[in-house]
Amino acid sequence: MIAKARVGSSGQVMIPRSVREHLKVDTGSVLIFELVGDRVVVRPARTLHELAGVLKGRGPKRRDFHGMRRAAEAHVVRRITGRG
Repeated sequence: MIAKARVGSSGQVMIPRSVREHLKVDTGSVLIFELVGDRVVVRPARTLHELAGVLKGRGPKRRDFHGMRRAAEAHVVRRITGRG
């Protein structure tokens, strides 16, 4: 698929509908931009690691991915075993 878009004065690019539909992205979706030589690869973020830092909230300011994963696993274990 080939599609083109124009960069606006503020640096924003409108992603063509056909590309959005193919990638299954919508308003609020997070996209990853990867430079490969002189090309840019754009793909949707699909993992927790790729989404790290996107959400704002009252949680800890900085937490490494492995720490978040350990905490999530511990929470699931507590829920399953009824210890929490």
